[in-house]
Amino acid sequence: MTPRITSLIATDFRSLRGTVTIPMDSPVVLIHGRNGAGKTSLLTAMELGLTGHLASLSRLDPQLRNHLVHKEAVSKTASVSIGVHGLGVEFSAGKFDIHGSEFTGKAALNSVLTKHFSERCYLAQSTMTRLLEFYEHKSTNGTELTRFVKELLGLDALDALIDGLHDAGDVRRLRGHAVSFWDMREQLPSLDDELSRLAKELTSAEGQAMQLTQSAQERLTPHWPEVATLSAQAMLDLLKEQSQEPEQQRLTQLRRELNDTISQSQKEISAMAADRRSTIETAAVAADAALRSWLDTSGQRMTELFENLGGYFSDLPSPIQNRPEYARVYAHRAVSNEVARCRQVQAKDQTAQQQVSTLQTDRQGLATRLEEIDKQIVQHSREAGHLAQTLSALVPHMHTEECPVCSRDFREVSSSPLLGHLTARIASLTQSAGLLSALSKERANTGSEIAARDREIGVAQAQVQTAEAITEYGQRLAILEQALQELASLEGEAMAGETLFGQAANAAQALASIRAVDQQSTAIRDTAGRYATVLSVDPIGDSESLQAALQRFLTEVTARLERLTAKELARRDGQAALRELLLKQQNIETIKARQLERKTTYRRLQAAKEAGERTIEQARELLKLAQVERSRVMGQVFNDSLNAAWRDLFVRLAPDEPFIPAFALPQATKGGVEAKLETLYRDGSKGGNPRAMLSAGNLNTAALTLFFALHLSMKPQLPWLIIDDPVQSMDEVHISQFAALLRTLSKQHGRQVIIAVHEKPLFDYLCLELSPAFDGDRLITVELGRAPNGESVANTTVREWKQDLAIAA
Repeated sequence: MTPRITSLIATDFRSLRGTVTIPMDSPVVLIHGRNGAGKTSLLTAMELGLTGHLASLSRLDPQLRNHLVHKEAVSKTASVSIGVHGLGVEFSAGKFDIHGSEFTGKAALNSVLTKHFSERCYLAQSTMTRLLEFYEHKSTNGTELTRFVKELLGLDALDALIDGLHDAGDVRRLRGHAVSFWDMREQLPSLDDELSRLAKELTSAEGQAMQLTQSAQERLTPHWPEVATLSAQAMLDLLKEQSQEPEQQRLTQLRRELNDTISQSQKEISAMAADRRSTIETAAVAADAALRSWLDTSGQRMTELFENLGGYFSDLPSPIQNRPEYARVYAHRAVSNEVARCRQVQAKDQTAQQQVSTLQTDRQGLATRLEEIDKQIVQHSREAGHLAQTLSALVPHMHTEECPVCSRDFREVSSSPLLGHLTARIASLTQSAGLLSALSKERANTGSEIAARDREIGVAQAQVQTAEAITEYGQRLAILEQALQELASLEGEAMAGETLFGQAANAAQALASIRAVDQQSTAIRDTAGRYATVLSVDPIGDSESLQAALQRFLTEVTARLERLTAKELARRDGQAALRELLLKQQNIETIKARQLERKTTYRRLQAAKEAGERTIEQARELLKLAQVERSRVMGQVFNDSLNAAWRDLFVRLAPDEPFIPAFALPQATKGGVEAKLETLYRDGSKGGNPRAMLSAGNLNTAALTLFFALHLSMKPQLPWLIIDDPVQSMDEVHISQFAALLRTLSKQHGRQVIIAVHEKPLFDYLCLELSPAFDGDRLITVELGRAPNGESVANTTVREWKQDLAIAA
């Protein structure tokens, strides 16, 4: 069955308010409505449901997605649903829900059919007026027209072949694509240069190896004659076992010990110890006795004082540990800081107490004033302002001397008139009411001031110390002030004690040194005898002095050390020369191997280069054949298919136009295909671009017929033609021919035609021209409008074919 769009439902989409349901299961669907009724919105909803995109309007407004929901929609959402029949079960329907600028749902068509629909089936009103411009707009992939021509002619494979062989036309173009061949061309000269360089390096390396061999033999032969007949590796192995470092270290240590022994013997330690021992011991005893005397007197006083201060200060240093003056100064500074703090606390407490007393006196005065105000308020409140108002109301009714309250004649009790007495009484009551109001305000202000004084008294009392705290600070201050005086009085004694500590320490150190000297003096001669045994030389003679024997041992050690140092230096130099020789021999072997490898690579690349050049020549011949074949196919199809179809359609709609639009036939065989538009005069001569040669009406006709020609030139994947208001700027002749063309497309070519028009006469005319003409044929007409509440209304009429019985009879 021929694929067909069967239904469309749109809710609050663009200018469509409410839900509009349109049946479309018909070969022809005509849609009519006034401006703003929603014709374009209906076709846009159809495009969205089929493709999931809005390609026709997105060219005009990239932010179109933000304006798809009707502005007066209650739910602030929109939806589109479309039914399709004949494409298979997987392409049966499309539905989208729109929330703001977001789509959720599924399109009815896949990506391939979507592309075909947007390019070959749907012609929007905004697109038709600029269709030729869109087709000729050039992008990175060429124009849309060029891409369609390639697709129509099946030139993709041939163009791909020509593009792939393009680099073969010039060897310089192979740099970016035929990388291997270009690398081959560049590698051959560099390989030739490298082979020459390797030959020079080999000659130089062999000469250096010969020099290193001679140098090693000259250094090693005086000490090891057997190395003259050995190889480099064998000589190196022999030298590893001949290390003299352990013996060198032993002799070096022995020489150091001899030098130390000689230095000690030269000090004449025994004589010096005998002369100074008595003096040092006497001084040490005296210093120790003086220090003990100080500790029993001044030291005891300081210790007791520091113990008393320990309850107040936990980090005081000890006064009898080497530095009593430092301890005294530290304690004096700590006690002074604490005394200052205690005095500051007492001063703050006195200030707070004075402030509390002042505030309480002020509050008492305010309270007394408040009591006086209360008494005055009680006195004046007896005469209320309401009574004055009541008596004032009686004044207009007082015409005689009779009291309106007790009905008594007022002249019996007073010679003044009743009205005058009443007026005086009213004035007195009014004055009392004013005083009462003023006293009430003063009482409120006084109460506020009393509350403020209470708050200030509370703040000040919080700063007043308790009696226990004041007592404690007083005791602490008395004790610390007494201690401060005692610390000041101990300054001289503390400095004397620090001096005694230093003298006792110096005397003890001198006594320890003199006692150690005697032991060293006795051990020196015993040590000198051990050196003779270690060196295997003659021992110290009876008449030989200690200094002479030690000097003889030192000379022997120095001579042996010099011989070992010379031998070890020769060994190390020889090893370095032999290691360098081995590296040089390895380098020679590496150079020879690289020479062999490069020669093999050079021969291989030379052969590959010759084969590549033969292949390039074959590719050039194939490129020429492909370009000629492409030109032949393009000329045949342009003349026999595209231009013929476009010419027939355009002439059919615009029979009086002398300039016929056509595709410009490419003449060059080289380069890419670039489809362009031109016009041909009826005599065969060429004109300019259709946009420059045709009138506005015929330019629309050219765009419309080009769209039909491109649609009909290819096998229809989707046999649908959806056009929005296509008769702009057309006269009656164009419209008549256009109606006949639509009838042909629908009845003969099996296209489902969906057209939206604005003018009512044109709509009625098309309904007549496209009415059902045979059994099974159908026409659906849709008239869009607005209900009184503003919602969109679609009046749909389905016209079936009916046999005219009168004509049949």
